[in-house]
Amino acid sequence: MHRLAISLGVGLIVGVERGWKSRQESAGQRPAGVRTFALTGLLGGVLAAAGGADNYAVLAAGMLVVGVFVIAVYTLTVRETRDFGMTTELAMIATFGLGALAVLGAPFEATAAAIVMALVLGMKSEFHHVIRGLERRELIATLQLLLIAAVLMPLLPSHAMGPWDAVNPRTIGMLVLLIAGLSYVGYFAVRVLGSRMGLMLTALFGGLSSSTAVTVAYARRSLAATSHRALYGAGIALAAAMMAPRVAVEIAVVNPTLLAGLWPVFAVLALVPLASVAWLSLRSPAADVEHDLKLSNPLQLKAAIVFGLLLSLLFIAGRATEQSIGDAGIYAMAAVAGLVDVDAISLSLAEAASHDLLPATAQRAIVIAMLVNTAVKAVLAVALGGLPMLRSATAVLAAALAGGVITAMVTLG
Repeated sequence: MHRLAISLGVGLIVGVERGWKSRQESAGQRPAGVRTFALTGLLGGVLAAAGGADNYAVLAAGMLVVGVFVIAVYTLTVRETRDFGMTTELAMIATFGLGALAVLGAPFEATAAAIVMALVLGMKSEFHHVIRGLERRELIATLQLLLIAAVLMPLLPSHAMGPWDAVNPRTIGMLVLLIAGLSYVGYFAVRVLGSRMGLMLTALFGGLSSSTAVTVAYARRSLAATSHRALYGAGIALAAAMMAPRVAVEIAVVNPTLLAGLWPVFAVLALVPLASVAWLSLRSPAADVEHDLKLSNPLQLKAAIVFGLLLSLLFIAGRATEQSIGDAGIYAMAAVAGLVDVDAISLSLAEAASHDLLPATAQRAIVIAMLVNTAVKAVLAVALGGLPMLRSATAVLAAALAGGVITAMVTLG
């Protein structure tokens, strides 16, 4: 009996949303409301109970009758209103199915699905607004991210292969998906909220996607906005500060045990820029500063493949370097990789530390890559933004770099 009550409740959940939507229409003009949906859910439950778990003929016949009824109502509605939307009709068929599902042994799933369906139905305006503002490249990026997560990942073999058994394709795929997901979140945070957030928050979310892109954009823009150069410098420092939490998230996914020795350096690299940003923001409010930030495509399948190949090469190079040269080779490789990108080398070292590489070696190498990358951003800022950047972004990053070096020497040896 309680499952029939859930079937009725499923219909009420969806019916309340549909009834609210058509509340302005006069009685008799609403195609389906609270009572209709409640009865539809209950009918699905009753027919499922009548047929039982071993005989679906009664339920199938009921679904057929409901389908014919929905088609008839839809035909009449289209003929009179010329409205070809069929959301309510499909929602009614789905409600019938959820009512049956509740009785057949999945009451929680049926209730959860009804709530999600009501939410999707109620957010029509929001969905349409997002779709209208979505660019084609962003739609393709979203589909490509789903392709990697739901299609390519399950197809990748999950065993070591290649030279020294250094490459696990499933692991490579997971790391590519992790980086792509972080970049995707940062891109859309700037894309959706950037024009309303202000310079600092734009730099914050932009740093989640690409702190190098923020450094280049803000340094160049500071040349024209002479009265706000300090604020642009603070924005660069803030984006660079996001490197530490971003890498921490990546390592936490791959090998969280490494964070115990890394967090002091990560804290310095993040907190020193944050403190300077807070001080500069208090001195010079940024409400009227131009801060639109153009980031590249959040995900390109070609770029994801290239990143996967880079990770594979780093895995192989790391294993070969460790066996032939030792720790010094690992540190040199990390320094060279840090000139361009800190994510790939950090992920490869964290993964290697979960197998053969000594954790202490991996920790030192990750820190070296991050320190080199911080130095690169400091140089980029002054090279593209001129001497004013030397007194703001470069000075802050140099302080973070010095603090990171000292902290690393004390904590990691």
